[in-house]
Amino acid sequence: MVSGPPTRPISKVRGDDARPADGAGGGAAMSISSALGALAGLASWLIAARLLPQAEVGLAAAVVSAFILIAGMTQLNLGLGLMRWLPAAGCHAPPLVWRSLLLIMPLAGLVGFGYVSAVPELARTAAGAEWPHLVGVFLFTLAAAGWGAFVVHDYVLMAIGKPWWCVWRNGLFAVVRITLLVVLGSALGAKGIVLSWVGPIVVWIVGGSVVLLVAVRRYARTACGGVMPYRADVVRYLGPTAAAQMGYTLLLNQVPLVVILRFGPEAGAAFFIAWQATVVVETAATYYTHSISAAWARAPERAAELTSSSRKRLLVIFLPLLAVGALLAGPGLSIFGTGYAAAADVLRVLLIGQAFRLIVVHELAVRTAAGRGMAYAGLHLTSTLLVLATVVLVPAAGGPPDEALLPVAAGYAIVQLAVAAYVGVVRLRGHGRAPARGH
Repeated sequence: MVSGPPTRPISKVRGDDARPADGAGGGAAMSISSALGALAGLASWLIAARLLPQAEVGLAAAVVSAFILIAGMTQLNLGLGLMRWLPAAGCHAPPLVWRSLLLIMPLAGLVGFGYVSAVPELARTAAGAEWPHLVGVFLFTLAAAGWGAFVVHDYVLMAIGKPWWCVWRNGLFAVVRITLLVVLGSALGAKGIVLSWVGPIVVWIVGGSVVLLVAVRRYARTACGGVMPYRADVVRYLGPTAAAQMGYTLLLNQVPLVVILRFGPEAGAAFFIAWQATVVVETAATYYTHSISAAWARAPERAAELTSSSRKRLLVIFLPLLAVGALLAGPGLSIFGTGYAAAADVLRVLLIGQAFRLIVVHELAVRTAAGRGMAYAGLHLTSTLLVLATVVLVPAAGGPPDEALLPVAAGYAIVQLAVAAYVGVVRLRGHGRAPARGH
């Protein structure tokens, strides 16, 4: 896919476009960008709940969750791969980017088409009562293909030294999407919510592709030479990490679904909102640590220093945020209603688990930057499967949400503590520090 003969290494860089953002600035930009998206998602569902009946919101949420799940699983972790390879690709950056995007979009569209064909209710929601069923199939397939590339655009911008473009891009996307939600959701119900996603996705992919065409070409012109990754290196890196990324996508989307099925819709809805709050922190922390890959690629001799400094910054930034979130859990959930506020203690326990999860998130980023794909996949899949097993095995007790769901939240926190302790032991023994050779 992206293999090619090695050329002379990058020996000279000209102009401001060739000076990528440092790890701290790039990490902050990616973190803010991802947090904007996550917070906008939370706000949009709050608005939808105020505008529409619960059944309509549920139908739309199923469609949106489904195409985001498919897009995440079909990205094959190429976003992080591009952050690893683009700094060394130099003048070969354009074909590397476009081959990756032209793999992701058709794959996401194909899987999306198969999924919506197997679950026709999704197409019926997207099409509504007025449009033919095939229109719903087309809209869902288009959304899956577009969202698969949408997220990867952020990684490309980060890798070529334009991290703050991601912030403006995602911020504007959120504003447009929420505006359309208010207009279309009020008039068209669940179909309007779906269209408020699909329309901006299509526009942003078309416009973003034009921007990338110019920005990536300009980035390539500033480099003298470059090295393309060999196919064997690509497969060796993407194979295990793509599997881990699929597991991670399932973690974010499957846990609340299992809770709803096991504990009922009322308790499950309260858990869903609490879980989304932790997802905001998880996503922001994950994106923040993604900058380690680009920083290591530019200065592999500073790997130990970059690892230590990025971990300190991560904890300094996110631990206070988690503390504030725990303090404001009750008032924050009460915005959605009294039924949601009853899960305040559940959210607090989840945030305690998220504090331990920060150590795991950082270790995952380090293993990614070091090119240790199997170690990355092993840690990712292990933590994911342990959480899912906990959610499945915790007894489904009756009662109010805070009592019924506290064992689930406690199980999540215990899993994160155990995995973080394992990471600490591995670090003390000196494993997982040296970056792998090659790109």
